[in-house]
Amino acid sequence: MNNNIILGISILFLIIVFIVIILMIGKQKIKNLLTPLEISRDEINNYLKQKYKIYKLMIKYIKDNLSIKEDAFKSFIEYDTKECHQNELLDLLQETTYELNEYVDNYDDLEKSEEFIDLKKQLYNIEVNLEATIDYFNNKLATYNKLKSVPPTSLGAKFYEFTEYEEIPNNKEEISRLITLN
Repeated sequence: MNNNIILGISILFLIIVFIVIILMIGKQKIKNLLTPLEISRDEINNYLKQKYKIYKLMIKYIKDNLSIKEDAFKSFIEYDTKECHQNELLDLLQETTYELNEYVDNYDDLEKSEEFIDLKKQLYNIEVNLEATIDYFNNKLATYNKLKSVPPTSLGAKFYEFTEYEEIPNNKEEISRLITLN
């Protein structure tokens, strides 16, 4: 009888050790994705700031050289970059892309200006890197979310608090019109 109790306690102990090992492995697998997510999110923010600066220069060039609508680029000009949030900046840049495309489509002189073409080239380089980084982030995020929801790593996720991330939209259609280099 004593052997059965010792055997039962040993089996229970092994089960507990096995569960703890599964929890630790699950936690570590998920934690390993946090660093690439954080780094790529920071890179995305840097590229968005660079893109914002180029848009600012493009808008200044358009205002200085073309007759434009009085309220053109109003939301961009009034945007407070000190209170900058990634999703807001993404939306603002997307909206501004539409406005910039209107001018590029309607004013052939823009495509002949070396200064504006140089700005488009700079924007092109930023955009290529931004899109690649967003794709990388979204792919890592999909893996991260999968690990948090699929056993056995989901067990680790249930016992430890992990940051929630949102997928970053990567709308390439409108920007591709703007950065086309003829």
